[in-house]
Amino acid sequence: MMLKIKKFNLKRRLPTCYLLSSKVILSLAIILSAYFIVMDIKLFNAVKNRGPFSSLKFKKNSSILSGKTHKYSMFWPLPVKKIMMAEATHFVRSPIAEFIEYALGFSYLFPFISANFISITHCILSLVTIKFLMHNSLFWRQIGVGIFQFRNFLDSFDGVIFRAHANKTSYTSHYGSLGYYVDAASDVFGGVCLVASIALYLLKNRPPSKNLTRCFRLADDLLESGTNVEKSALTRSSSSDDLFKHSSLNSNLRNKASGKEGIHATKITILISVAFLGIRIAVSAFFWDRNVHIYQDLLDSPAVSEIHQVSKIFISSNSF
Repeated sequence: MMLKIKKFNLKRRLPTCYLLSSKVILSLAIILSAYFIVMDIKLFNAVKNRGPFSSLKFKKNSSILSGKTHKYSMFWPLPVKKIMMAEATHFVRSPIAEFIEYALGFSYLFPFISANFISITHCILSLVTIKFLMHNSLFWRQIGVGIFQFRNFLDSFDGVIFRAHANKTSYTSHYGSLGYYVDAASDVFGGVCLVASIALYLLKNRPPSKNLTRCFRLADDLLESGTNVEKSALTRSSSSDDLFKHSSLNSNLRNKASGKEGIHATKITILISVAFLGIRIAVSAFFWDRNVHIYQDLLDSPAVSEIHQVSKIFISSNSF
């Protein structure tokens, strides 16, 4: 990919924020993707051998988590909620959270920190993230992404703390409890803050209306007829923030863009697009929680009849 970029010299035309310029980030993305693929294959094989619900599994779970007789495993036991988790939560955040609790004894060292306290904390972090994600500087937006990822980690950590304080080992959602509603409200609040920050940033920095093609034309015009300072700013810019830093270049771009109507997306278009994003996130979260509830009642509960037992075996072997 980098060879093609050098061959066609796209860096002369594109702001570097639209190019994958960091080899470190690319390497981490490849490693993380490979890790998720391998773990998903292992999860698939583990689910095939999961079998129906057994209360003995949840008794053994306590010895696994405490590390007394068994090592911790991400694939055993496998309740429905863990199977249906996203890869980042199942294979990264949850193992780190459980290591902090059961290996370092977090709840023993800080018994006054409850699961609801952690939920309120990541609500505050969600609010703080808005200020960073709507910033004009790419660096501060990256800091905001890091803060929001830490908020996502706390969202996994509060469940671990709840199970530790309640002496529960089953990895299930306790529907109808106060903690369930607090956790749900904090998740909704986090999603609202994320969508709001995206909307505020796009309203401050309205994107081009047609995939940057008109901005590319403006950049080509400046490279052909602009001054040496303008050409240098375009060819050597290291980020999108540097591209329009020089005042003469900024004014020249504005003058050239003034005769081109519709070069930027309208506020209504931005708000509608962000609203659809928020709706998509809300709908996916609602149906994920609903399906987890249904499958949890069906597969992670003792069979009440022979038909129920046969259904559990069939679904466990074929659905996931």
